[in-house]
Amino acid sequence: MYKISNFDLIKNQLKELESQVNDLELSNDIPQLIDKANLIRENEILKKLNDKKSQVLDACFSYVDILEQLVRAPKLGTKKQPNKTKKQISTRKKPRKRISRKNKKVKKITKSKKKVRRN
Repeated sequence: MYKISNFDLIKNQLKELESQVNDLELSNDIPQLIDKANLIRENEILKKLNDKKSQVLDACFSYVDILEQLVRAPKLGTKKQPNKTKKQISTRKKPRKRISRKNKKVKKITKSKKKVRRN
């Protein structure tokens, strides 16, 4: 009798477990669970991607700051020339015009004639 009562107990336990499994039947919910799991994975990937993009932006901002400092800093070994005023620019000597040889000879001759006359 002992074996039969044990048998009935196990049979009842199996029926209860089977009914619990049927209640929790996930066959209909499996696609939804898969979708949710995929969304969670995608969300984690997007978080990592967002973190990396933030790091890239921070590095770019640092790089730009350094470049701006280099551009603003005075260059070593170069002297700054003061800005010239309009007066200084206008009083600057104009380049001489080339004189042709004919004109030079004429001037020399006229000069020599004048010297001769004075003497």
